[in-house]
Amino acid sequence: MARETGYPGQGKVGAYEEHELKICDLCGWLNLDTNEQCFVCGWRGHFETDELRVKDAMDLATRRFGRLELQHLTDLRTYRRPAPRHWTVHFRLSWRRLWRKLVGTKRK
Repeated sequence: MARETGYPGQGKVGAYEEHELKICDLCGWLNLDTNEQCFVCGWRGHFETDELRVKDAMDLATRRFGRLELQHLTDLRTYRRPAPRHWTVHFRLSWRRLWRKLVGTKRK
């Protein structure tokens, strides 16, 4: 389930899905999956990636802030837009997501 996002003046308008986010185990803050460390507390350890928990965290953030924006997920000073994925990578990740939903396995 995607959430509406946008940051005025940053050109980031789109939607985030649960598989693109993770939750910091130390402070509980929502982070982009591309962040190497939590942008709030600096944690570099384990992050929660269970899609149901991430969806709940997205709902809480949406209720708190009105909408989910890039500034709530990463440090805007260090954010770099990821390079577009090759279609084969996108295809493989889509199949992997579908398999996880059907089998019920967790993401590594």
